[in-house]
Amino acid sequence: MSIIEKKITLCLKKVFKNENLPRNINKLKIGSFKSWDSLAHVNLLLLIEKEFKVKLPLNNIYKIRTINEIKKIIKVNNGKY
Repeated sequence: MSIIEKKITLCLKKVFKNENLPRNINKLKIGSFKSWDSLAHVNLLLLIEKEFKVKLPLNNIYKIRTINEIKKIIKVNNGKY
C-alpha cells in the first residue's frame, strides 16, 4: 500500500467510522457504502485537501467520484507522494 493509499484510508476511516473498509480501497467510489452520500463525499474531499495540502479543482469537484480519481489529482498536485 502506497503512502497516498494509507493517508486516504485514514481519511476514509474518519469519515466512514461505522463502515468496514476493504483492504484494497482502489475500487471504492461514491455510493460504495450506504453512508457514502453526497454530503459524506464532500466531507471526504475536504479532509483529503487538508491532509494532503492540495486544492481540489472546484469546477470539477462534482466529477471526482472514485478513490482512483482522487489519487490521480493528489499525484498531479503534490509530487512528493
